[in-house]
Amino acid sequence: MNWIRDFGMQEAAQPARTVEDASREMRQELIDLFFGLAEQNAGGGLSDERLHRVISQSLGIAPAGNPYGGYRYAAGRDIGGVPWQRIYDLISRLWPLFDGAHVSDQYLEGVNRILAGYGAAWDLWADGRLHRVLPAAAQQMVNAAFQELQNPQYAAALQLINNARDAYDDRPRRDRDACANVFDAMESVAKIKSNRPNDTFGAVKNYIEQNHLLRQEVINILTGLNAMRNGHFGHGMQEVFDLTAAEVDFVYLNCISVILLLMRTP
Repeated sequence: MNWIRDFGMQEAAQPARTVEDASREMRQELIDLFFGLAEQNAGGGLSDERLHRVISQSLGIAPAGNPYGGYRYAAGRDIGGVPWQRIYDLISRLWPLFDGAHVSDQYLEGVNRILAGYGAAWDLWADGRLHRVLPAAAQQMVNAAFQELQNPQYAAALQLINNARDAYDDRPRRDRDACANVFDAMESVAKIKSNRPNDTFGAVKNYIEQNHLLRQEVINILTGLNAMRNGHFGHGMQEVFDLTAAEVDFVYLNCISVILLLMRTP
């Protein structure tokens, strides 16, 4: 996909991946990508008419049969008037079309070049879904945790961490759900590793400390995470959730790092 932002991707510094929006300019670049791929792969069933119809209807707009200015112009007009979250919905919605036409790799690369160029907080993955961009080292850690939780005995923890990632990746991010679910995943792993299924996390943490199973510095982190859960996002709490975005990142990534630590501790 060298023709999508080819020069700019090589020569210009890329913005920080923190933007939760879809600017007018980004929307038009995406339309160029969608119809450009359709034009180059006309034999794959990606006609301009079909692409316009899917784009319009997936956004809740009745498509014109013979739109003024042509299908590309009409699609560009349609996406200009919807909330920014719907643009990301559209990216995922079009994945099966381009995957079915055997150009999913080009679609993936093109979308991600455009998202990176505008500093969008998400990348499209090969599962056809958008995931929040993390620093490379943090992403490797998250991937490792998901891999190690594939053992059937950790099925509950795997479901919880999946729920946490869905909330973390959502548009906009569901911070409280991300924190609550990732903590519960960590708690589930801790109970299994210590063979104390009926204990609270605090009791499991005390057991680990009393038996010197982890260093005191790690115990202090577990104590702090438990205090944050009890004070900010525990089950049944009625208080307004007030953790900052950076504090949510701290909880999310630290709980995942603790999961890996527990999994790798004899």
